[in-house]
Amino acid sequence: MAKSKTESPKDGALNLSDLGSDVSKAIVFPDSHFGLESAVWSNAQRIADLLPVDIKVFGDLTEEDVALAVDKAKGAEFQAKNWAEYSTAISRYLKALYKVREKQAEVSENVAEARVQQAELEKNLSTSLANLESKFRQIVGGSRSALAGIQDDLQISLERIASQYSQGKAKKQEKLQTETVKKEPTPYEEQTNALVDRFRQLREQRYEGGSLGITQRVKKVG
Repeated sequence: MAKSKTESPKDGALNLSDLGSDVSKAIVFPDSHFGLESAVWSNAQRIADLLPVDIKVFGDLTEEDVALAVDKAKGAEFQAKNWAEYSTAISRYLKALYKVREKQAEVSENVAEARVQQAELEKNLSTSLANLESKFRQIVGGSRSALAGIQDDLQISLERIASQYSQGKAKKQEKLQTETVKKEPTPYEEQTNALVDRFRQLREQRYEGGSLGITQRVKKVG
């Protein structure tokens, strides 16, 4: 039996007194608009139309509308799962990419530092080698200069000795020739020379006498 007067809830309890009234006075109206004016629902629909999907907020729903909503829900859930996995993967990728870039930067810095160290090493080595080469050339040049000086001195000494020898030999030969010219003949040489001269004179006289004899005989015969 319906109560004639609505009782206020006590201690915040839910008030259900109006639900016991006659069905002709139900709060849900046959047009499913809950008693709201159509202008209110139109505004609500315009707001819903701003969403990226089609959603009905009032009016009658068909099975096709429900099936479409279910498909959209499944698609959205699938997309949500995919986007969740995609977001996780992208997050992992970005973190890994940052680590890769970080390590690449570290390698680049190490390479640059190694290049500087290599250049420093080459500079020090080049300077050291140049100094050592300079010392080596000075030593070798000094040694060769000293040897050349010694060789020159030796050559000069040898040439002086040879010149002295040649001069001494020439003087000896000249002295020997002079002594030979001025040398007086020995008795043997004088005797030999006298005999040679005597034989020469006799030969000449014989040749002269033979000629006269032949001439005289010819004259006598004539």
